Amino acid sequence: MCEKNYIEKIEKWASKKLKVEEVYLDKEIAQEAISYLKRQKYLEYKNIETLIKNNFISNQPVGYVLKNKNNEIVGFMGTIFSIRNYNKKDHLYCNIHTWIVENPYRIYSFLLLTPLAEKKIILTAFTPVKTLIGLLEKFGFKTVKMKYRVIFLINLFNFTKKNQFKIVNNLEHIKETLNQKDLKIFNDYYHIPCEKFIILDKTQTSNYIFIIANKAKKKKLNILNFLYISNHIEFKKNWQVINYEISKNLNTNFLGQYFFNEEDCVIPKKKFLSKSVEKNSCVKNLLPNTKLDVLYSDLLE
Repeated sequence: MCEKNYIEKIEKWASKKLKVEEVYLDKEIAQEAISYLKRQKYLEYKNIETLIKNNFISNQPVGYVLKNKNNEIVGFMGTIFSIRNYNKKDHLYCNIHTWIVENPYRIYSFLLLTPLAEKKIILTAFTPVKTLIGLLEKFGFKTVKMKYRVIFLINLFNFTKKNQFKIVNNLEHIKETLNQKDLKIFNDYYHIPCEKFIILDKTQTSNYIFIIANKAKKKKLNILNFLYISNHIEFKKNWQVINYEISKNLNTNFLGQYFFNEEDCVIPKKKFLSKSVEKNSCVKNLLPNTKLDVLYSDLLE
């Protein structure tokens, strides 16, 4: 059975019992959804709240709720919409996260996905639980491997050697430095609570590396996770001096990065200092010859 017929069949089968509604932050349904998310026992609300606030497009929903015949919310699926530009054309992306459905209604979980399934947008699910991957594949998603690497920094920096790089985190300075592509990303993240800074080459100030990252705590360790790096090649070429500056200025000895291709990872493989893991993620309608990254996703903790 083709994907379209499958979707139509299951929608018809379940529509008499349940309905799906869009959640917008400026509408009454948002308070209903928030009340439900505070009551549910599956995930801590403080983590969901952070993701809901990361709303990059005001006229797109921050999620969808599943309602029963009594108009009670029995499920929620979070969404993060964004606009990405490739080949001088804007494309709509949607990252799916926080999929919660009450036990008696789990068989109908797929309904939350149906409003998105036939839209011509790029869909990603970077953190699906194992039980959801099969369902996403039925809706035309492809499974891809997402990797994560973390490294412990031992900085034996030679202080007699001149360091040509400096870190700038003044927002106005950053804004004045960035090119059009990076400026859009900067503006999108301006009010998002995360680390935003540029690494400047003192010998050539137009040569910069723009970074968006977030600080996370894993097993009582403070880790700076990269979400966006504008120039992977320059970063890797100057790894030793740049990681020293980051460690010194952001007070961390652990750097992490999510990535899909080894060439996009700036963190080197070091047998005793780094660790790499991988997990399954899902994507749909990805444009040809484009690279995946975790910008505009639920990996901003």
